[in-house]
Amino acid sequence: MKLTAIPRITLGLVSVSIGLLLAFDLLLHLFPSEADTTREVRTRVSNSLAIQAAALLQARDLRAVDRTLSAIQSRDPEIASIGLRRNDGALVSQAGEHARRWKPPTDGSGSLNEMVVGIRSEQQRWGALEIAFRPIYQRSMAQWLFSGPTQLLMLFSLSASVLFFVYLRRMLQHLDPSAAVPERVRGAFDALTEGVLIVDANEHILLANQSFQAMSPTLGPDATPIELLGKRASSLAWLTPAQLEGGADATPWITTMRAQTPVHGQPFKVTREGAPEAKVVINCSPLLDEQRGVRGCLITVDDVTALEKSHEQLLEVLADLATSKEQLELKNVELEDLANRDALSGCMNRRAFFAGIERMFREASQHDGELICIMADIDHFKAINDNHGHAVGDEAIKRFAAILAGCVRPGDLVGRYGGEEFCVAVAGMTLARATNLAETMRQRLAADRSIGGSDGQMLKLSASFGVTSLQLGARSEADLIDQADRAMYIAKQGGRNRVIALEPQARLATSITEEATS
Repeated sequence: MKLTAIPRITLGLVSVSIGLLLAFDLLLHLFPSEADTTREVRTRVSNSLAIQAAALLQARDLRAVDRTLSAIQSRDPEIASIGLRRNDGALVSQAGEHARRWKPPTDGSGSLNEMVVGIRSEQQRWGALEIAFRPIYQRSMAQWLFSGPTQLLMLFSLSASVLFFVYLRRMLQHLDPSAAVPERVRGAFDALTEGVLIVDANEHILLANQSFQAMSPTLGPDATPIELLGKRASSLAWLTPAQLEGGADATPWITTMRAQTPVHGQPFKVTREGAPEAKVVINCSPLLDEQRGVRGCLITVDDVTALEKSHEQLLEVLADLATSKEQLELKNVELEDLANRDALSGCMNRRAFFAGIERMFREASQHDGELICIMADIDHFKAINDNHGHAVGDEAIKRFAAILAGCVRPGDLVGRYGGEEFCVAVAGMTLARATNLAETMRQRLAADRSIGGSDGQMLKLSASFGVTSLQLGARSEADLIDQADRAMYIAKQGGRNRVIALEPQARLATSITEEATS
């Protein structure tokens, strides 16, 4: 975080003041010495304890001495241990493991951490009271922070910082160029996402908001307004007339001030070293005085680089979506075809055929139209499988399906009903024409010699056909298929290789018969 001028000056003044205080204390001892204060207090404590110990010794109550010393040591955190020693060196009483902790002073009179107080009994020196204090410099950070000198320095630093800052802010306000614009106005401009620049008639910058400063590769978002104020807008290296699109000979703000008319939507390229090229849109409005004279220009700079990039990415995504949609539609057609086709014959499977003939039956019934159903079955198909194998039988089914599909019109249905049995649905055709169509199918199959048997001979295939019409009274597509199936079985029973059609009034007749020929 970059500090402005006033906080930096305040920090410097506080640092100098603290330095002077510490120097004066070193020379004149302005602050009380902690060591002297501690020595005085510990001396008083030691004398008081010695008086109590002497009184108890005169009563010859050593147990009371032990209890008293232990209580005093446990309650006072500054005392590490206490010992009562006779003149002969014997330690009569102790508290806090005094024998282990005690280190006699070299001069015998005591020090800041080891106090020795003589005890007299019956006008004679009886011994001495030895007290080991904890070192004053072995304290925690919290104890150091709450010590008197530390708190004094902290309070002085805080008070001086506040006073210096307030004083400098009031005294140096007239030296701050940004003070010419009220704080609320600058705050409103800084809230805008667009870069805002106000220049005078000579292009000198009077105001630049934070969004504009963030666009500058040399300043960044943390720059202060002082770093831009007073500069010429055309002097900014990344904002020069040479970068104008369309070959304009002047920047848009100069054009605006010359013509005294706004310029809107001027495309502009910003080239910055070490950064990709940015695309911005500049809008300029002249600032006029009461006499319609030009006083300056209001410039807004909108960075549309991200918007342009998002637009390009959106176009790419839309193109990919269109391609994906086409591919998906093709895949759906392929999947639908696979789902509706019989894998062996290539005709419609039974489910798809029933759905198609149901639709055709409904339309024909609603419009009093005609619907023909033809049932066809390969003759002696089991013998083909038994004598020549299932592979030859599959080829026979494929060939028969191809002949049926080649005889019907677009829109007619050919489906594998089951095994070697096929069903054909034809709309808008009379029973007589449908019978002729079935006969054409029968003849083409009988004349086909494209299937080779296991014995090397070409197979002679034949099929039996049953034909019926919606006009014969079928109440559903199932009834229609059942009528064609019954007619086909009549053809089977009548010798096979023939076409049987149901006559009106539910009378069966042979429309076309032909015995199989070798």
